[in-house]
Amino acid sequence: MFIKTFKTSKAELIVLLIGLLCFIATLWYICTPKSGAARTSSGATSVNQFLVNARTASDREQFLSQFGWEIDSDPIEAREVTVPADFSEVYAEYNEMQKTLGFDLTEYKGCRVKKWVYAVTNYPGVSNNVNATLLICDGQVIGGDISSIGGQKFTHSLLMPADRTQQKEKQVSAGDK
Repeated sequence: MFIKTFKTSKAELIVLLIGLLCFIATLWYICTPKSGAARTSSGATSVNQFLVNARTASDREQFLSQFGWEIDSDPIEAREVTVPADFSEVYAEYNEMQKTLGFDLTEYKGCRVKKWVYAVTNYPGVSNNVNATLLICDGQVIGGDISSIGGQKFTHSLLMPADRTQQKEKQVSAGDK
């Protein structure tokens, strides 16, 4: 039988424990949902009431269908982009739009994310040139928008225009109280 012993000082033991705690804290941070996301009983992740899983094309299509959007299943664009480390005024406004649905891109400043762009086929009153853009990190939607690339240019949140009108009416009536 062979017995091996080793000696450590209190300082070395404290450094080792601090390193172990940092490692555990890092794992916890990585494994917890971001942007106010919560896990449902089925294991799907949601922000507010919306499921945000987007690992597959089917997941992304299902995500957009929660808002009533129908899309061409083949993406127009799929590429990696970097969320700016410093938000310009335009990007800060874009992030405010994201916050209306429970997303917050400030948590992803400087991070590389996947950008998926799909053609929307059922935009009210517009037959073509409307896109749905999703920003995805680790298989979860972290933001997105609906925009027109045609004659009447616009960009708004992922909500259907009728839903956006109802939301504004609720905000106005809530503000009147």
